[in-house]
Amino acid sequence: MTDALIPEGFRELPATDDFVSLVGPLWFKAEGEKLRIGLPLEPRHGNPMGWAHGGLLVTVADMVMGAGCGHATGIRWPHPTVSLSTEFVRGARLGQWLEGTARIARRTINFCFCSCDLTCGDEIVLVASGVFKVPDVEKIPEHLRAKVMGKWQ
Repeated sequence: MTDALIPEGFRELPATDDFVSLVGPLWFKAEGEKLRIGLPLEPRHGNPMGWAHGGLLVTVADMVMGAGCGHATGIRWPHPTVSLSTEFVRGARLGQWLEGTARIARRTINFCFCSCDLTCGDEIVLVASGVFKVPDVEKIPEHLRAKVMGKWQ
């Protein structure tokens, strides 16, 4: 059932840490400057009321914006969250595809300011905004630098 929810053309987003692996895998599709990220909502993502857990939605929004910043900067390395604000709009039903795309409002040498809407079944379920730290390329382990530079394809 879960595989049937993943839209055509999406590929598994490489997990950057164990926590993200627990909720994922997340899936991505690069469309030029836009990076779509989604997750099929499974029973393990639910709260006691049978909806996607709010903490899961916030985690996905954080990942959508962080990975979106990486796509925008061309550095596919974690962009640490400096601040994150979310608003729950409505519940997300289990058994549906959850998706978001980061919108970069402003980028400086050190920070990306962005927002995203998470949608489920063509309805907005969460809106978020955040500030993310652009990593210092010199601090990325040298043996990994070439591998993490550039946009997702």
